[in-house]
Amino acid sequence: MKSNKKNKKSHNSSPFFPKVFSLSLFLFILSFVLSFTLLISLSSQKMGEIVQSSNFISPVTSKVYDINGKLITEFFQENRTPISLSQIPKNLINAIIAIEDSNFYEHHGISFRGIARAMFENVKESGKIFQGQGGSTITQQLAVNTFLTREESLSRKIKDALLALQIERTFTKDEILEMYLNVIYFGHGAYGIVSAANLYFGKQVSELSLAEAALIAGIPRRPYFYSPFINLEAALKRKNIILKRMFDLGYITEEEYLRGREEEITLNHNRDSLETAPHFSSYIRTILLDKYGVNMVFKGGLKIYTTLDLDMQKKAQEAFLKSGREGAVIALEPGTGYIKAMVGGKNYEESEFNRATQAYRQPGSAFKPFVYLTAIEKGISPSLVIEDSPIVYENGWAPTNYEDKFKGPVTLREAFEDSINVVGVKLLERVGVRDVIKNAQKAGIKSTLRADLSLALGTSEVTPLEMASAYSTIANMGTYIEPTAIIKIEDYSGRILEQNQIVKKDVFSEDVCYTLIKLMEGVLIRGTATNARLERPAAGKTGTTNEFTDAWFVGFTPDLVCAVYIGNDDRKPIGNRMTGAVVAAPIWHDFMVSALQDKPINDFPSPNNVKEIQVCAKTGLLPGNKCAKTVAVTFLSGTEPTQICYESTGILPEYIVETKPPKNEVPVISVEKRFPLLDDLETLKKEEPDHQIAQPKESKKETLQSLVEELRKKLEQRDKD
Repeated sequence: MKSNKKNKKSHNSSPFFPKVFSLSLFLFILSFVLSFTLLISLSSQKMGEIVQSSNFISPVTSKVYDINGKLITEFFQENRTPISLSQIPKNLINAIIAIEDSNFYEHHGISFRGIARAMFENVKESGKIFQGQGGSTITQQLAVNTFLTREESLSRKIKDALLALQIERTFTKDEILEMYLNVIYFGHGAYGIVSAANLYFGKQVSELSLAEAALIAGIPRRPYFYSPFINLEAALKRKNIILKRMFDLGYITEEEYLRGREEEITLNHNRDSLETAPHFSSYIRTILLDKYGVNMVFKGGLKIYTTLDLDMQKKAQEAFLKSGREGAVIALEPGTGYIKAMVGGKNYEESEFNRATQAYRQPGSAFKPFVYLTAIEKGISPSLVIEDSPIVYENGWAPTNYEDKFKGPVTLREAFEDSINVVGVKLLERVGVRDVIKNAQKAGIKSTLRADLSLALGTSEVTPLEMASAYSTIANMGTYIEPTAIIKIEDYSGRILEQNQIVKKDVFSEDVCYTLIKLMEGVLIRGTATNARLERPAAGKTGTTNEFTDAWFVGFTPDLVCAVYIGNDDRKPIGNRMTGAVVAAPIWHDFMVSALQDKPINDFPSPNNVKEIQVCAKTGLLPGNKCAKTVAVTFLSGTEPTQICYESTGILPEYIVETKPPKNEVPVISVEKRFPLLDDLETLKKEEPDHQIAQPKESKKETLQSLVEELRKKLEQRDKD
């Protein structure tokens, strides 16, 4: 019955969408007719003069400044080399028409069918009629690119259509197509088909092959998404779509279609770049183009004030390029979210792919701080001991440690510093995958995270910018701030178009973050990244993926966060034993030393609800007379150990999460009940809510012992049953 009701409800509500769409389309057509009536009342001579003048905007260069007012780069309209339609290969003309406006020679400037289709898709995708597809003809696109600034509104759509009609009244179809091919934007500062052919292939337009023509034809719709320099895979897919469309329309034969699909594309990489921070400039340019459009960015005389520090940028580039490897460096100011430096690769001329913002890579153990943060948040002590021993899950997965070595019982503090994988997986299972995912997302991770235990080993792909942002939240004592690249934008007259404000959101407690930071400091003091240690308070974590494919070091001081990623674009291993500690940490160290050399030394502020005490390095308990080594460890108040490690004989039983399996026997964890002892303890804990399993206090020792005894009796009873 319930199922039928749901189906009925869905069926009854479905007509609402077509009604809304039909009403919207009617209003658009009505507005268009009224506006067109007004337009034709103007003198044809005056409109002709406006159209034939070709431009309302006198081009003025837009300038991009760093945070100190230094010029980073300029965005300007390149000199166009005009070309007549007769000189353009037929394949290129047909490719453009096939993908942009297959009815170009039939319509009179606008296509109501295209508008209706675009409006329908926009409402279905975003709920907004004019946000998304434009449904524009080539004539309308010419009007937009020649006359108007970017604006997603009904009035702009009407102006597009009206100007398109006037253009059609003034020029022939071939003249319109020729103007379009000479003014359309193809990305990277290239206007017109001549500039595009030279930019992408280093060729004259007449020399373009069918496949090259199809690739170029696919770029104008989204220049920075379909640029083969940035997203070759997307560009090639769109090229093949265009070839198929050309075949369907009869422009090419099946043989030509198949040959064009298989043709190898060779791009032109002999390009010069005068930009100081090219990947950052490209990142900024993409944001601006999406928001303001081509005309405003390249001809509007904008002044863009950014967060980048050119001095810091230079130091980041020097530290990175010294390694000779591919990858990325990105630095943020935790208190503001400002992007201070961005290196997206070792050679922008060879590859404009921005690895700092576009490379989705597995972070490896650099993800573990979010597992430990969740554990600390749940009241689990850094002195909790977990057995580092082999384990196999029912699906056959067996997490391993680096070099396949196991340490036996270890504290969480030691496991974190030494990046022990098996302990990280067992801890993740204890605290819960979903809670870790939620915390990682609250910290700043936006990518989809896998909801399984491999999450502890950093198997979900993220970008270096995401990692820097998430670590910044920790460095900022639990306050999340969205990473920002632009502070302010002014138009040519000095009017402020936008001014970004710092928006802070408290997502974690200071106590939890400070406790985690002290664990992360231990990575540089005693752990896997001693070669990254600074002469000032600093914290971080290394990360290395299987087969040494990706290497990371992400770390911070109170004033600066930096993520370093090293890896090959073809996903080949970077080299045997090339871990994050070996290849990424030295880059981080060199950059941080240089970037902070004139900055005052600050420490992380200590909150009230934490305690730092000396504990036995092996057991995590209060040191006894015979403890070989002690370390300072920070605890949330109430989770610090109260028992003394006596005679250095080992660890008290109640501190071990699970016992060591018999020799040659590896435990298989049941999906249904992976921790029977812990599940039973949870049941008993509900009856004794004041007792903490993670770190028992001395005064409650007797009660905990009674719990253990009761569990033992239950197990014995099960055996009898």
